[in-house]
Amino acid sequence: MRAFVAAATVLFGLLASRTGLAVDIPVPCAGKPVQYAAPGPAPDVRVYYGDELGANWTPGACTGWEPANVAILMVTAGSFHFAGPADELAARLGAISQYHSIRYWSHTRQDWRPLMPDSYALSGPDPKLKRADFTAAEMLSGAPLHFYQTASGKFSYRLQVREHDANHLVVTMENITGFQMLFLPVFKPGDARLLYFIERGEGDVWNFYQLTALKGLFAPFMRSGEPSFINRAVAIFRYAAGMPTDADPPLALE
Repeated sequence: MRAFVAAATVLFGLLASRTGLAVDIPVPCAGKPVQYAAPGPAPDVRVYYGDELGANWTPGACTGWEPANVAILMVTAGSFHFAGPADELAARLGAISQYHSIRYWSHTRQDWRPLMPDSYALSGPDPKLKRADFTAAEMLSGAPLHFYQTASGKFSYRLQVREHDANHLVVTMENITGFQMLFLPVFKPGDARLLYFIERGEGDVWNFYQLTALKGLFAPFMRSGEPSFINRAVAIFRYAAGMPTDADPPLALE
């Protein structure tokens, strides 16, 4: 086991330290054009790894993210039809108890699976402080909010609407508790970060852009699960867009 951990640590360092293949990823707030998929259930999802991103990667100062040795980055860019204002979308994201209804196509199990078998809002960081879902007003207050979810592990998250008006939302999420496996720190607080840009385009079309960044001891070994990661990202997009998450073919079948 000691040798395995040492090898994992070395591999993570190698993946995070290579800079020759660093890629430039456009982010909406940085003023670079983003290509969104046409409105519908199939967003464009791209996966990048540490050796492509380079050491201490950051998507740009405008995101508020500090540079970090990211092991896996997923970028989702899609669009959808929606006639309401941004606060209704904020309320949808604040309905934490409904996250259990989000289903994704599991590549390993070849079946639709719940993304979060259990999830609920919290009145503070402690997972024992269970409360009702967040209202739109609470979401748009800009205050840090907290929720709990079970997926591959059990995590508490901090959720915050950083910017908003009637036509756009900028939302951040970050794990504030870690996860251990065989007494090893698989993920530490802050190892999973998510950033959403949701903004109105033309007419009733809204654009959705999501960054999901993972780091941690075992994150580099997750390459074999890329199809399931892609399908998770698709499920989150469909939920935010108000679409059935499992009514259409998965984006990544194998």
